[in-house]
Amino acid sequence: MNNEFYGTIAKIEKLVSEYRVSNYGVGPYDVFKVKIFYDGKYYEGYTNIQIIDQIGDYYVALGTGKTEEEALEDTIHRFFEKTSWKDEWNEEDFDWIDSDDF
Repeated sequence: MNNEFYGTIAKIEKLVSEYRVSNYGVGPYDVFKVKIFYDGKYYEGYTNIQIIDQIGDYYVALGTGKTEEEALEDTIHRFFEKTSWKDEWNEEDFDWIDSDDF
């Protein structure tokens, strides 16, 4: 890129895919989305739903991998890992990321 602002860009990532993941038994929702980005070296996956932790903060499930498939699998694994600390989930335990941001 030949641009006067190029020196201020820290990272450029390409959105390579978006998946709908159906799950049963975790909270009031049965579907969440995962977007996979590629930065030229690694793939990163993000969920469109944030999950509350034990102290009341919300976090997305973030997964990584050397391939798109590894990143998707890692993201799904981390989603269920984040929800494994509690047996009963309610609507207020989740926070959706604004669709404009996802």
